[in-house]
Amino acid sequence: MSAVAAIVSAGVLGASGLMWHWSRQAQHAEPSPQDQVATAPPELRPAVTILTDSQQLALMWQALKLGSPQTAFPNIVAAEYTPSGLAVEVQMVGGQSFKDWSKDDTLAALADYLAVPEVLATATDPGFVRLEARTTDTLAQPRAVDELLAFGVDLESVPVGITETFDSWRLRVLYGHILIAGATGSGKGSVLWSLVNGIGPAIKAGLVDVWLGDGKGGAEFGRGEALWVRFEWDADGILAMLAEAVEVMRERLAHMRTTGVRKHVPTTDEPLILVIIDEAAALSSYATREQQEEFRRLTGLLLSQGRAAAVSVVAALQDPSKETMPNRQLFPIRVGLRLDEPTQTAMVHGQGSRDRGALCDKISELTPGVGYVGEDGTTEFVRVRAFWVSDDDIDRLVDTYAPDQPDLAPQGDYTDFDPDDIPGDDDNPGGLVAA
Repeated sequence: MSAVAAIVSAGVLGASGLMWHWSRQAQHAEPSPQDQVATAPPELRPAVTILTDSQQLALMWQALKLGSPQTAFPNIVAAEYTPSGLAVEVQMVGGQSFKDWSKDDTLAALADYLAVPEVLATATDPGFVRLEARTTDTLAQPRAVDELLAFGVDLESVPVGITETFDSWRLRVLYGHILIAGATGSGKGSVLWSLVNGIGPAIKAGLVDVWLGDGKGGAEFGRGEALWVRFEWDADGILAMLAEAVEVMRERLAHMRTTGVRKHVPTTDEPLILVIIDEAAALSSYATREQQEEFRRLTGLLLSQGRAAAVSVVAALQDPSKETMPNRQLFPIRVGLRLDEPTQTAMVHGQGSRDRGALCDKISELTPGVGYVGEDGTTEFVRVRAFWVSDDDIDRLVDTYAPDQPDLAPQGDYTDFDPDDIPGDDDNPGGLVAA
């Protein structure tokens, strides 16, 4: 259905009704409210009926205590159909704040009044709020990873899933660090395996070396061990791996400094080093004090200096607190999956993130892999879902993309070799060698 935009003025009761402008209609004629209702999707007709009728709209604002003839009414300034329903931009009444619109009780009452399953509120410009009347969840069904096989790789735009508007969800791996936070069963593994699928051809070509630290004792990622150049699963091994990554980073930075290079471009001789740490809390909180301090130091160095040297870090954890991920502010890309508490959303995406639409604590347990993505430099969040990666998909990734290993097997038939019968041994019985 065509997108709809609207600019409205006050109605006779002081409440703004919705006027839908159809850009392709002959002579730019505006449809009547009856036409707007008739052409609306069936599940949205009750909402459109109210939003296009200033009198019904005024009654709704009064019933929800969001406006009155004495204090004025909110003003709907724009509207559009979305893949998940209908969105309207509302100018709040003077003296109101976003909290007046985002309370759970208020949103539930709006949903009931508009006869839709859910209404969400997002803070936009000062004095305005965006309301989304949702009738469907476009991310309710998982999408298999084999629907998008990666044959060419842009390491700064790696496909890992889809957005709620059906665009490809992509992550910047080269010159970026990524934090993934989510409760048990929220789909962290799906994000990580989808990322591996997306960079698979670059792994095969030798342009990416994956160094993987599995804080769950190797059980989570052992199935793909042939894909990893380094694979560690205990605290000492992971710390040694991180220390080696720091040395590689320092060597590259020294070379870049002497040659005047600002960004290292991966080659087969010096590939992108992608350090993946699953269940980072195993080192940041549950290891010995000395191990925790060393983990904090090493990850701090990699996160603060590694991007330009093509040494990237991806860390996944359950509890995104200061204690479990002390350097989380150094991750420019953050993925918040399902979280247990609203405060945890702020730990991942920053203060005010829920007001801007990152509702990680509202994600259903039935949709693993769904999350909100934020990136430094933007205040907006994108709702996404990672691909579903099965064990068979992992086996396919290993068979297709595992880097070639050197053949160390004997190249000839030495079954008749006798170590006691070496030609020339009897020529010098004393074992002396001439100078």
